[in-house]
Amino acid sequence: MAELSSDTVLRRAPSLSVDLGEGTIIRVGKKQVAAMPYALAILEEFAQPVAFSQAVKNLSAKATGAQAWIELVSSITSLYKAGVLVDEDGSAPAHAVGWSAPMIHVAMLNDHARTEAFLRAIAATVRPGDVVVDIGTGTGVLAVAAARAGARHVYAIEATEIGQSAEKVFAANGFADRITLVPGWSSRVELPERATVLVAEIIGNDPLEENVMETFADARKRFLTPDARVIPSRVRILGVPITVGEKTWAKYVFSSGSTNEWKERYGIDFDSFLSSPLNRSVAFTIEPQRVRDWPQLSSPIVLADLDLTGTSHPVVSESAEVTIDREGMLGGLLVYFELDVAPGELISTSPAVANETCNWSAKIWTSGTQTKVKPGDKFKIAYRYRVDSPGTRIEMTPMTNG
Repeated sequence: MAELSSDTVLRRAPSLSVDLGEGTIIRVGKKQVAAMPYALAILEEFAQPVAFSQAVKNLSAKATGAQAWIELVSSITSLYKAGVLVDEDGSAPAHAVGWSAPMIHVAMLNDHARTEAFLRAIAATVRPGDVVVDIGTGTGVLAVAAARAGARHVYAIEATEIGQSAEKVFAANGFADRITLVPGWSSRVELPERATVLVAEIIGNDPLEENVMETFADARKRFLTPDARVIPSRVRILGVPITVGEKTWAKYVFSSGSTNEWKERYGIDFDSFLSSPLNRSVAFTIEPQRVRDWPQLSSPIVLADLDLTGTSHPVVSESAEVTIDREGMLGGLLVYFELDVAPGELISTSPAVANETCNWSAKIWTSGTQTKVKPGDKFKIAYRYRVDSPGTRIEMTPMTNG
């Protein structure tokens, strides 16, 4: 069985059928799969065997913008995992990958602070008789919590095959009649009634990278009553200039120390990479606990403060100023977030408070160089997010003092 790579040749499963009634349904034998973005175009493309990379190239005209391209690639991958597309041996993967991989959900459930904060928020927010929509239900933990809190009905939306296992969790916990699994992407499904509560744990290491703003805006428009309550309700993104240790720096950025070592070892000059555009804006993630003792060169500042209950346009363009108050080497900007899950329930990925089971990582943005700074030095930080561009961009530029 082939692992899915750019060269993997795929085709439609021979037992495939498509129901074009209300809500497109794809069937493979007895298995039923909800249609996902570009599903019909993908099935047409794979009517004959074609390599994964070639299919993406052929279909790219239908996917305008970075997010659309991501959805296209994700849909092909999901259809392969679901057995709708098969490889040259006629096989689909035998193990779960991507968002269905057990390790992702094991890590989230083992992040006790995260999961328990959401459970407390649901218990405090959901009222008897509420209709709840849980977007990206995963293992179903939040859907079950909503039912336990008294929801009249919960609609648990899940685009990947883990939803089939979650459905068994609903039944095993006595909620088969009150929780309905809705297979598919939330932007492509319909609900039979309006919900009074939205729950969604779709916050990534970069809190916007899983399209929470777009998803919530769409849900408010199509799924929710005007007075619906939302979990989580707000996210604040913070940044602090930080010193990056030499060993860590050398893992992620072309440095003079590394190029000198490579020249001595391999006899090849790599110094041109030091000034390469590739080296000017580098971002990497790291567990917040690991950066707890890294020198911070100022107090944290808020880069963006986003109200998830009312934001209707998924574009963020913010700027802030930071003043250095400690002498040191500026290696990058540490970015983390605070999440208002419910009144009195705050989750933070700040290195100062994140515990050892925190499943989120902090992000370090660098300019490719380390700069000596002193108290009073000022920098302007631009924080940008657009759905039609490659996600979040952060730029940190020095300001003229005086």
